[in-house]
Amino acid sequence: MKSAIKSFVLTLALIGFGCDSLRAQESERKVTLDQVPAAIKAGLEKTVGSGKLIDIGEISSGGKVTYEIELQLDGKEIDVIFDAKGAELSREIEEDVDAEDADAEETDEEDEADEKLSVQFQHFFDLEHREFSTTGRNRYFVLEPGYQLVLEGKDGTHAARLEITVLDETKELGGIQTRVVEERETVDGKLVEVSRNFFAICKNTGSVFYFGEEVDIYKDGKIVEHEGAWLHGQDKAQAGLAMPGECLIGAAYYQENAPGKALDRARIESVSATLKTPAGEFTNCLKVWEENPLDHDSETKTFAPNIGLVQDEGLLLVKQGFIKK
Repeated sequence: MKSAIKSFVLTLALIGFGCDSLRAQESERKVTLDQVPAAIKAGLEKTVGSGKLIDIGEISSGGKVTYEIELQLDGKEIDVIFDAKGAELSREIEEDVDAEDADAEETDEEDEADEKLSVQFQHFFDLEHREFSTTGRNRYFVLEPGYQLVLEGKDGTHAARLEITVLDETKELGGIQTRVVEERETVDGKLVEVSRNFFAICKNTGSVFYFGEEVDIYKDGKIVEHEGAWLHGQDKAQAGLAMPGECLIGAAYYQENAPGKALDRARIESVSATLKTPAGEFTNCLKVWEENPLDHDSETKTFAPNIGLVQDEGLLLVKQGFIKK
């Protein structure tokens, strides 16, 4: 009898050990949209639709990988599990995050503002698991030395011009080599700002990340301040996402993550916009709503495929291409 009891106890112990081993083999890590397989992206686009993507988790267990997607859809917070082939395995509605108020009477503009304010902006980008390059391009961002965009238009009642040039210079920040992109802004022909912006592109996903900027503000031809300057790795600042390698409507993310200095963030509004500019008409454009929560300013920008920025509020593209050395 004692032998049987010992055998039963040993069996339970082995079962417990096996469960612990399986739990030990299970792991989960946060990933970003550009890091998931194409099949998952396709499933996401179908599932999210006009909803808001919040978080993506990659779960590895027993040699199998699944993806847990957290999103807001039709006023509900939902968790969806996909297998590695993009098939939906389960869906769980957690709570009502947008309860209707029968007495609320808001205009369309107020509804739109409330929607944008409720967005949860992604600030985790798994930088330590990426391999970066200082040169490259994705569908809406060209990071190649010598490439230049020139936009002109109105800043209020004043004539404004913005020149964006990818320089043949690099700068190391936080152990990562970045490419220098210079922006020169003039108003009524007078220089008002010059910034040196630092970018790097993820080799595996094509996403372009923003590692900071050095800013010179001019008045009457003299530098008077450096407002908005920040650098990755300094004063708790971390790189943000400048342009996703894969763009999904509703995706929201921080472009700058420098507490107290720069916290610009963006939300993708469209991937099928059409825009006429002095440089031509562009279709299948990316339209992005941007906000600076530090001063509550917001604006829209439009990016054309294989070109880059073609509209920045009142400024429109007038010229683009590689400049001669």
